[in-house]
Amino acid sequence: MIMTLEVLKQQHNKAREKKDKDGKPDGMYPESFSLVCLDKSMPAKHRMEEMLNYRLRPEEKALVWDKAEGKLIEIGVSKIRHSEFGDKKATMIGEIIKVL
Repeated sequence: MIMTLEVLKQQHNKAREKKDKDGKPDGMYPESFSLVCLDKSMPAKHRMEEMLNYRLRPEEKALVWDKAEGKLIEIGVSKIRHSEFGDKKATMIGEIIKVL
């Protein structure tokens, strides 16, 4: 699926500890870099209404980090993941096709 997203801000998530079902340490969540976006795909009646996160791949970070706020980006989305934490935010996983 190809989506057009407007980048509202950047989000850096530091590495943090995972815990198992019993609350014991179970490894680490990796550091991540995401863009918080608004869906600007057409037609407008089919847009997602919630704020979306697009998680940057390491090679994409250099391309858009500190350069994409306020711009439109076109994303080839391969998967939508929902957070395991309380907020249950939608995160788009895919590839940046172009910065508009």
